Amino acid sequence: MPTIEVSDTVYDEILSRRRGRESIGKTLERELKPEAACETGVNVKEVDDMVRRTSREKTYASEELRAKYRVGS
Repeated sequence: MPTIEVSDTVYDEILSRRRGRESIGKTLERELKPEAACETGVNVKEVDDMVRRTSREKTYASEELRAKYRVGS
């Protein structure tokens, strides 16, 4: 991996954007990815319906599990 030199201000900004103990390289990749590639929107109702149609086991809707385990959305 190439080495680059940045100012102290830029370095501090990169460090402030890290998630946990994420490497600086991973932070830069995540920050520089196009927004469309980072989008993780999921239609929960569609996934719930698909699981109900394809599974023979007891399934629960996401709302039921959130209520049962008292977890926020």
